[in-house]
Amino acid sequence: MNLREIECFLAVVDHGGITRAASALYLAQPSLSQIIRRLEADLGVELFRRVGRGLVLAPAGEALVGPARQVVRDVVHARQVAEGHRGLEGGRVDLAISASLTSSFLAAWVGDFRRRHPRITVRLTQHDGHTDEIVALIRSGAAELGYTVSPVSRAGIECTHIGQGEVVLALPPGWRGELPDPVPVELLDGLPMIVDRGFGREYLAGIRDRSNVEPRVVVDVSETGDLVPLLASGAGAALLPMRQAMEARRRGASLRMIDPPPARDIYAITASGPLTSATRRFLDLSVENVQRWHRSVKDRTDNGLGLLEAAIEADEMLEAAYRRLAETPD
Repeated sequence: MNLREIECFLAVVDHGGITRAASALYLAQPSLSQIIRRLEADLGVELFRRVGRGLVLAPAGEALVGPARQVVRDVVHARQVAEGHRGLEGGRVDLAISASLTSSFLAAWVGDFRRRHPRITVRLTQHDGHTDEIVALIRSGAAELGYTVSPVSRAGIECTHIGQGEVVLALPPGWRGELPDPVPVELLDGLPMIVDRGFGREYLAGIRDRSNVEPRVVVDVSETGDLVPLLASGAGAALLPMRQAMEARRRGASLRMIDPPPARDIYAITASGPLTSATRRFLDLSVENVQRWHRSVKDRTDNGLGLLEAAIEADEMLEAAYRRLAETPD
């Protein structure tokens, strides 16, 4: 078994079959099929099974995916060390992330990273907040870096707190305008709410347990990205991370702080050991983005703005900066 065979195996996995994998590798289909057969003969196991006109992973193939990805990463890392880290000229960052983060911080992180390193691709696996699933992806090698809203304590796993995000109440356009700002948590009792399974349920449960307040769940969604469209259509109110709340505001929602204010921690998790340069760069930029957001908000609160007003002004500034970048010719 050699590196080329491993790369061909992973290409078939990632592209879902021989035809697309061969095209991506600039190989003839018979040549790629021969490489896979040679790898199977060398290992003495069946890696793929033919179902209809396609291929699916056999149990041995499923077991090989994680170690194979780690081998490729180790080779990439070794090359970068040997070449003195001449630059990030290609490669891929494999991420696993809690669903509650994908609509807020992650979009900014990926956008910033891709603008700086356009030759590097990002592969994202999203989970609904269960840290065990993300840890399993890290351990298997299917992902090199994960982000979650809960701390992780596992053997062989590094967990780093990288920041905290505020959580605010978002109200549908033109709805319940009599609510004050901030909203005392007691006024959430009976309020029609949309929740997601990433963190919305958890926060409502925390409010109920701490304050004996029971918001009324009227819509329960599995994907965090569905919250804002439902909110904009008037389906109910929602507790949103500040950055996602800014998106809701651009679609007509009104925002309120909550008293006492809830917050959400953000953690990065990796396997113990060195990261590839591309993944290390993504992690560093994600930390920089979190810190830049908080500095921008703090600068405004230090000048007398309330937290919500400061966040809105900071968001408008960032949106304008992104528009300028998008309009700048290459």
